[in-house]
Amino acid sequence: MQSAALSGPQADVGLAFNIGAKAAFAAANAAGGIHGRLIEFISADDGYDANKAVQNTTQLLSGSEAPLALFGYTGTACTKAVMPLAKAAGVMLFAPVSSNDILQSENQPQVFFVRGTHSDEITKILTHLTTIGSQRISVFYPNDDFGQGKLALVNAFASEHKLSTPKAVPCDPKSPDFPSAAKALLQGDPQAVVHLASSQYSGRLLKELNSSGAGGPGRLLHYGISSISAADLVREANSAVHGFVIAKRVPNPRGSTAIAGDFRRALKAQQPSSKDDFSSSGFAMEGYVAARLLMKAMQNAGPKIDRATLRNAAEGLGRQEIGPFTLTYGPGKHRGSSFVELAMVREDLTIVR
Repeated sequence: MQSAALSGPQADVGLAFNIGAKAAFAAANAAGGIHGRLIEFISADDGYDANKAVQNTTQLLSGSEAPLALFGYTGTACTKAVMPLAKAAGVMLFAPVSSNDILQSENQPQVFFVRGTHSDEITKILTHLTTIGSQRISVFYPNDDFGQGKLALVNAFASEHKLSTPKAVPCDPKSPDFPSAAKALLQGDPQAVVHLASSQYSGRLLKELNSSGAGGPGRLLHYGISSISAADLVREANSAVHGFVIAKRVPNPRGSTAIAGDFRRALKAQQPSSKDDFSSSGFAMEGYVAARLLMKAMQNAGPKIDRATLRNAAEGLGRQEIGPFTLTYGPGKHRGSSFVELAMVREDLTIVR
């Protein structure tokens, strides 16, 4: 059972993950299911609202056909809000789409992550920038708990590696002023900007920089964490997005690996005539991989599966290699992967890795 952002500000993430997961479950059902039983994947839209996620989860957990697992919730707030419900019901919460370091460090026996943390992403981005010689780095972030937490990770990396503290440019989520943010960024004469904001905020900043003549490839390097959706960024800023680099949590869905090929075939079988193409979506690929892992745990749990045996089977997955994507689970280790890959938006607004 899933409650996810199928509408609202994170719909690009929630819907793509949902489509990828559906494709995996449909492929398994077409092959006979798990231990001869078909998988029923029930989804509810919470619009990226934590209260609605709690309401959806409460209703489904108390229904006549209570789910074996909660799966693929969108974002930190919704995931955190339903954790007490999962614990009370003894039901596993598998593969929430959240890279929050604090959330992943909490001792939650019922919660299993597929993706790693924002620390992994920030380390990848800053290591890359220092490798290519970018020393003047600015950070654009929302001045709220989310942004301040990610900024602390950036500053911790800088301190550990004896780098200059990056210039931090906040944006008030209640009253964002993008012209002022763009001006403040440029005053620091940065070589690169690390975006810790939403797709919408980063897109609006890019447009502001572009209109001032400071945007575009060759002028400033722009890097963003995985919560930024390339599709949303392009919708917000169009050609100003060219050259933007985003941290990705799964291998290239358009690549030549076996898992990428499996993903595209399953997606085509699930949506043969759909006008929406999710074959290049990293979030759809993440949903597909997460569903495959969940079904592996179902298989290992045996024919007499229940919530407890499924949770134990997930913890017992051990090392799983899915193409270039390696995940490891075990007692006390519920964060499967630390995989991060950098992808750039090209001039034609497609993604290249």
